[in-house]
Amino acid sequence: MVKRVLIRGLEAGSAYLAYLLRESGVEVDIQTSNPSDPLLDIPPFAPLFTLDFIKEVLAVRLVEQPAGSYDVVVDSCDVVGLEGIREVLNSDVPVYIIGDGWLSASLSLYRSLPVPDVDVDLPVEKTNNFKEFSVKYRPYVGGNYSICGSFRDAWGGCLYAPMRALERIFAAVDAYASIMGLEAPRRKLRLEYAVGRDRFYAAVGCRPEGKASKINVGDAQIWIYGEEGAPRYLFFQGRPEHAPWFFAVYNLARAVDSAFLYDFSTQGRGGFNLAFVGHLFRKLRE
Repeated sequence: MVKRVLIRGLEAGSAYLAYLLRESGVEVDIQTSNPSDPLLDIPPFAPLFTLDFIKEVLAVRLVEQPAGSYDVVVDSCDVVGLEGIREVLNSDVPVYIIGDGWLSASLSLYRSLPVPDVDVDLPVEKTNNFKEFSVKYRPYVGGNYSICGSFRDAWGGCLYAPMRALERIFAAVDAYASIMGLEAPRRKLRLEYAVGRDRFYAAVGCRPEGKASKINVGDAQIWIYGEEGAPRYLFFQGRPEHAPWFFAVYNLARAVDSAFLYDFSTQGRGGFNLAFVGHLFRKLRE
C-alpha cells in the first residue's frame, strides 16, 4: 500500500498527479526550487490548479529538500521564466519561445497574430518580426517514474522530452495508474500541438517519414505517414473543438498501433480511420 510519495518538480503534470494521489489518500510532498504562484502552465492555457488549492485544499507540502522516507519518487520539472511572457501577452507582438516553436505558435494564434517563422511549419501567416523569450524546464532525474524527462517515441524511436503540458498530464496519469496498480500504457508517443481562437494543429511522432497521404474530413485535414500498415507520423489541422476527439485517439494510440481502426462514432467512420485504412493498408493489398 502506497502511503507517501515525493514528486520532484512543479508544473501542470505534477500538480495533477498530486491531486490524484491526494484524492486516493496518499501523502504527497512536492520538491521545487520555484515555489512561486505560477499558473502551472504557460498562457494562454487555463491553469489546472493554483498553489493555494494545492497547499490549502489538498494539503500537499512544498519542500526544498525531501524529508523522511517515501514509497515512490516521481520526477517532473520546474518551469521557470514565465514572467516575460506574461508581460508580452499584453502587447501585439509575436513571441518566439526559444526552442519551442509549437508553444510560440499557440501564443500567436491565441492573439490572432502571425506565427514566428522559426522551426515549426504550419499553414498560417508567418513573420520574421518577433520578440524572443526563454522558458526553462529544470528536470529532476533518478526517481521511480518520470513526467518531464526523456521518453522514447514508440513510432520513430527518437528520444525526446515532452514539451506540451497535456503530454506531461497524460504521463502523470500513467504514473498514477502504475503507482496504484492500475493498467497504464507502457509506451510514449511524442505530442506537439498549437491551439488558438479558431485553429488547432497537432502532430504525433518524431518526424514525417514513410509514404504520405492526406484526407479531408469536413473542415479538418489529416496527413498520415507510414509503411506497411504501421504509422510513423501524423499531422492534423482543424478547429479547437476537434481537440477532444484528437486527444482521445492519441491516447488510444499510446496503447496500440491499431488505435485508428477504432475511430468510429454514431456519425460513422472517423477521419483517422479513413486515413489509416486507405493509406497504410495499400501495402497489405499488394
